[in-house]
Amino acid sequence: MTEASSPDPRDNEPLRDGTSLMGFLHILRKAHTALVGRDKAHLRFHQLHTRGHARQYIEELMPMLLEEREKHRQQRHRPIGR
Repeated sequence: MTEASSPDPRDNEPLRDGTSLMGFLHILRKAHTALVGRDKAHLRFHQLHTRGHARQYIEELMPMLLEEREKHRQQRHRPIGR
């Protein structure tokens, strides 16, 4: 069982444009769009207003994106003829 991490005191800080965090979030949005479609990804992305929202978004998407990456790796390394 995993322990809940203690809340970061910066979780309530607003997200600022031009930061590396915003750049990373835009990359995640692009990947999310490829998986679930533009409308759903767009709606979810526009719910992000604070660093805490960003953290939740990352924690929500990463397992799904990692699973998808593994599927692609498996397909790439599948022996020919199968």
